[in-house]
Amino acid sequence: MDRKQKTGHDNVMLLAMSTLPLNLKINTYQKEEDGRTLYFKSLAQMEPHTKYVLYMLAQKGERLERIVILESTKARTEKKDGETATTLFEKRIRNYLGASEKVEIHGLDDVSDEQKEREETPCDTQLYKEGFPEIITIDLDEPIYFWRAAKAIRGAEGDRPVHLYMDMQGGDRNAVAQMNAIAELLERQKVKICGRFANDFEPKRREEPHKIRDASREYQTYELISAMDIFARYGWGDKLEEYFRERGRGDTKEKKLVRAIKEASLAISMCSSDRFDSAVRRIEALKKEFENPKTITEMDVVYQDIYENYEMLFKAKYRYVAQIRWCLDRNFLQQALTIFEAKMPCEFVRSGLIYYMTKEKSGKEIFRICEGIYKNPENRERYKMKDLTHYLIKDYCWKKKDKKDNFSDPKKIFSFGLAGKGKDDTISLLEEYKGLSKMRNKINHAAEEKHNPNGFFCYMKKKYPNHSNWKIDKKKSSDEIGKQLRDFLDEWEKLADQVPESLRDRVVDLS
Repeated sequence: MDRKQKTGHDNVMLLAMSTLPLNLKINTYQKEEDGRTLYFKSLAQMEPHTKYVLYMLAQKGERLERIVILESTKARTEKKDGETATTLFEKRIRNYLGASEKVEIHGLDDVSDEQKEREETPCDTQLYKEGFPEIITIDLDEPIYFWRAAKAIRGAEGDRPVHLYMDMQGGDRNAVAQMNAIAELLERQKVKICGRFANDFEPKRREEPHKIRDASREYQTYELISAMDIFARYGWGDKLEEYFRERGRGDTKEKKLVRAIKEASLAISMCSSDRFDSAVRRIEALKKEFENPKTITEMDVVYQDIYENYEMLFKAKYRYVAQIRWCLDRNFLQQALTIFEAKMPCEFVRSGLIYYMTKEKSGKEIFRICEGIYKNPENRERYKMKDLTHYLIKDYCWKKKDKKDNFSDPKKIFSFGLAGKGKDDTISLLEEYKGLSKMRNKINHAAEEKHNPNGFFCYMKKKYPNHSNWKIDKKKSSDEIGKQLRDFLDEWEKLADQVPESLRDRVVDLS
């Protein structure tokens, strides 16, 4: 128990058991480490990697807690003089740790060791005086083997972090693939893959000693695909950042790009429209920076995937409209509504649909008018004027009439880019923007309202059933709200495209 508290984690070995060889033979494996050659002996392929992990952990004063073995029917049932592949493995490992268990295979004492001059590297057996690693076998033919394997790796309590070591050599190809899938899944549950090992054993083709090698790089592609899939589906950059950080790629293009996409994903999670826009601009700038052929690496196929994920945001005619659509495509409804409420006023003005300043005018007059609005003692919303465009579009130009917001421009600030029906349609869209903006707060409180039946709300609802404050509106589904936003953007873009480019180029946004 004291040792567990000291390490703070459990060390676990995961392997898929191979069947017993027809002819038993002692094979020698070697591993180069810190200028020293380590040797490990084996009657089958499954011993050397486990022995190496036992040795390596002992060098750090740690022990292996358990060994999880995936068994096929053949590996579990085939026997040689009463021993299965697993029982032979278990006895051989325990003997390596100081036990003296007899292997029940006839003629084993006569099995030759052609490399006997290379003595096996010992492990600190004192670490196992209190007990050997627990052996847990998982039947691959059982319908819930995946769940059993995951539970065995995490341990009975399941609350301690796990350092997982994997033998990628044994079992059939499907078993190894399943083993890797289990490990990848558990990485989200406090399980850290600390090593994957394989060797160059080929019967009758490779001379001894066979070499143990780190097989992690062979499986990094799967990790990268997983990280990319999470990023592409949800816009989360954390797994990509972790992937590149663990591979020690310092101040490289990878680090620059991942930092930018993490900033973008963090901004989206925080519903920060300005930070998201800044991160997208950074990614766009990096794309140009990395177009230099001298900077191209084998990872550029990944970067291209990332760029394509944001492609619709680069050089978009209506920048914030594109960002809203990007969020909707990923089911980020709250984020889409946040950008919509915060940035559509800017789009209305920059598109030229409605504007208050052009390049040929002096800003003095509009500043004088807006200063007067700010100083008006009746203006209780002057604090919103920090973003002038947002304030003018969302707050200034409305008056209440018949319980409805109606467009109003008492200071004659605004001009319209379209006349006649185009102007009427612009005002209609402004009114619709005003209404849709209110949905953001409703979504924030989207959980179904539940009230104490004996509480004040239910008392007032019963007494004043027709008062709007005590009604519970039927909430729109996320799909319905998303469709409303898309329909609005479609109509808005169709109208904005009618504004002459010559006018759009003259418009100035003073926010």
